This record gives sequence, structure tokens and C-alpha cells, in this order.
Amino acid sequence: MSSPIPSMIEAQTDFALSLLRENGFNSSTILSPISISIALAMVYLGAKENTAKQIKHTIAKGVADEEIHAHFSSVLSRINSNNLNVTLESVNRVYLQNNFKLLDNYIEGIKQNYGGELEEIDFSKSSAAADKINEFVSKSTHDKIQNLISPNSLNDLTRLALINAIYFNGEWDEPFEVEITRNADFYVSPGNTKKVKMMSIESKFPYFETNDYQMLGLPYKNQKVFMYVILPRERFGLENLVKNMNSSTLFNLLSKRSSTTKVDVQFPRFKIEASFELTNALKKLGITEAFEDNANFLGISEQGNLKISQVVHKAFIEVSEEGTTAAAATHVGFQHKMFQIPKTFSANHPFLFIIADDAHNIYFIGRHLE
Repeated sequence: MSSPIPSMIEAQTDFALSLLRENGFNSSTILSPISISIALAMVYLGAKENTAKQIKHTIAKGVADEEIHAHFSSVLSRINSNNLNVTLESVNRVYLQNNFKLLDNYIEGIKQNYGGELEEIDFSKSSAAADKINEFVSKSTHDKIQNLISPNSLNDLTRLALINAIYFNGEWDEPFEVEITRNADFYVSPGNTKKVKMMSIESKFPYFETNDYQMLGLPYKNQKVFMYVILPRERFGLENLVKNMNSSTLFNLLSKRSSTTKVDVQFPRFKIEASFELTNALKKLGITEAFEDNANFLGISEQGNLKISQVVHKAFIEVSEEGTTAAAATHVGFQHKMFQIPKTFSANHPFLFIIADDAHNIYFIGRHLE
């Protein structure tokens, strides 16, 4: 029987899948739903009327306001507590134009719920402002995310820049042996293969299969954070798999981490860097008014005339024998048999990957196509 999904986790899982779908299926990609959600939640904190309704409907449909901010506050505490036995760090900063007055309630809400720091800056000096913001992001992501903000995106009309950066570095609970990594074919598209470094390991892992796909959980140290790999049975069936997946299916898959079985794993080394301007994607998901002249952010400042000009997101992931580095600026028991024949999990064609913790918070989601 399926476990009930906590409302905020369900909303965030929906948001993660929606973002991935809106990104198209033409290339490998990675994004951090939690990073994007936190940035939008900081905006939502000061949004009013229909502007607020649209943001809430997209990132936290059906969830009470207190629960939204409490959820993200709890996630940030979890991330920065060092209790997950991986390096996972998230920082928030609000840059505001010199002498632009924010409401005291908004400042307090940002600090209390998001640990956000506020810093005044002169956006009219766009190159210097971009350099300052990019230096903060680069430092916060251990130099993995560079040049998040372009000077061209800032001008003398810019009033606010809300920045969230997240960094992840985790060692596998059971590392792959470098000595047995070999060259192998990865099926990119019909009639097109590419040589990759294919890692190998045979051990007991969280594993689940259906007629349509296999799911493998690769735990990081102390098994509080996992990389889940969902591999379609059909070699080039990833697009259909993602299109047909919903929050309930994904939640239940991520709940199967305690169901272990012996698996012979073939998994490629890979590195993905991705950059997005998310305005159009967010508009398609229902956030439109926030980008228009009639946007209502009177909970941020009484000076009014605020609207979002752009939402920029960059993300990075590198997977190797030792573990994973990622960054971004969203129970069934088995009886073990003595001579269990291992399942085969050969990730030699396009797959979906998710990095999530044991509370189902999705830190990163992406697809590897080549």
C-alpha cells in the first residue's frame, strides 16, 4: 500500500517534474528544484493578491502559508546542519539597490525563514554589481558555478536580486573500483553510440523494477542521501517515461530505499553543466503576473513598481567512482537468499537521475542522454 504524501513534498515533487519537462528533451541537463523553489518562496513572502496566488499554485499548491515557509526553513536547517554526512550547503542573499527601502516585516521574514542576508549594491554600475554577485555565488558553490549574472541583465531600473546557491559533494557508501572502469558504448540515439567510462560494482542496493523501467538507489555515506537512477526498459523511452511520471509514482519510488537486492551495476562517469533562463518555463507553469507591470509585491516595499525581470539558474554535476559533486544557483522487506542471482542494471542508454534525502527532499533532478 502506498504511503500518503506530505502535501509540501507532493507539491515540490510535482514542481521538479514540471521543470524537467519544460526544459525539453534535446540534451543532458541538471537543475535544482529546491534552489529554484527557495528563490521563488523568498519572492512569495512579499507577494500579494493574484501575484501571490500564482506563485503559490506553482510551488506549493494547496499548502498553508505558514507551512510553506516552515518547510523551506526546515529544509535549509537540514542542509546546513551537517547531519546528512555529505557536504550540502545552501545560502540565500538579497541584493537591493542603494537607498531602496524594504519593509521591516519582509526583512525579518527573509532572515527568520531563509537565513537570508541583505546587501546594498549599485545596480547602475552593472559590471561591478555583476562581479560582486558572481563572486558570492562562485564562493558559495566552491567555484562550480561561475558567471551566474550577466552585466547586461542589470541596469539603473534594477531594484532587487534574490540569489540562492546550493552545493553538494557526496562520497558513495560503496565506491566503485577505479581499476575495473572500462570503455563501453552508450546509446545516444538510434544508430548513434558514444564511448564512455563505464563504472562497475556488484552489491546490495535499493532496487525496484516494472515492465517499463528499473530503479536503482546509490546511497551516499550513512545512507541519508541517495542518487536514484531510473532507467527505461525501452532504450530511447526516457521522454515518454518522464511525461507519464507523476508525484505519487516518484514519491513511492523514492520510498523504496529500504528494499535492497543484489545488483550488478554498470553506470557511466558523467559531468553535466546547464544554464537556464527560467522566465518562459515559469510562465508556462502559471507564474505570469510576477513578470508584468501589474505585479504586486507591496509586501516587499511600499515604493511599489516591482516586477521580476528574469530568473536565472545554473547547475553542475560530476559523478565518478568516489562519489558526486553537484551545485546549483525545487518499506518492503526482502528475504535474502544464500545464492541470490544478481539483477543487472546497465545504464548504457538515456536515464533520469535524482539526488534526494530520506525525507524525500529533491535537491537535484536531471537526465543523462550522452
